Amino acid sequence: MSEEQENTPKNNPIDLNKPEQPANPPSGFGPITPPPFQQQPPFGQFGGGMGQQNLPNSTVALVLGILALPACCFYGVFGLIFGIVAWVLGAGDVKKYQLNPTMYTESSYKNAKAGKICGMIATILSALTILFFVLAIVGAITNPRIYDEILRGLK
Repeated sequence: MSEEQENTPKNNPIDLNKPEQPANPPSGFGPITPPPFQQQPPFGQFGGGMGQQNLPNSTVALVLGILALPACCFYGVFGLIFGIVAWVLGAGDVKKYQLNPTMYTESSYKNAKAGKICGMIATILSALTILFFVLAIVGAITNPRIYDEILRGLK
C-alpha cells in the first residue's frame, strides 16, 4: 500500500453540537489567538516614566526664546518674531501642564516656562529697540541740522 492510501480521511459522522476545531493546527504559525487590542508602551518610552510625556512645544519654545535674546540686537525684528512665537508656544504648554500636571513631565514644564519668560523679555527688548530706531529716524527727518552736527562731532 502506498502512503497516500494509508492517510485517507475517515468518513465519520459530524456532530453539529460541538464547535469544529482542526485536529492539527498549521505548524510554524504559532498559537491561534487573536492579537491584543492595544499594547501598552514600554516603560519610560515618553521620557518621564509612569506614562508621562513631554509637552509638545516645550523644547521649541525654549530654543526660540533663547535665540530671541541675541536677535534683539539685529534691529529688533528677528527678536520680536522669535520672542512672540516663544511666548505663545510657552504659554500654551504651561496651560496644558496646569490643566493636567500628572500627564506631563516636570522638566518639559520648566522648559516651556523658561521659553515663555525668555520670549517675554526678548519681545520687550525688541520692541524698545524698534522704538529707538523709529524715533531716531523721525528725529533725523524733522531736525536734520541737529543730526548733521552729531555726525560731524563723531568724525
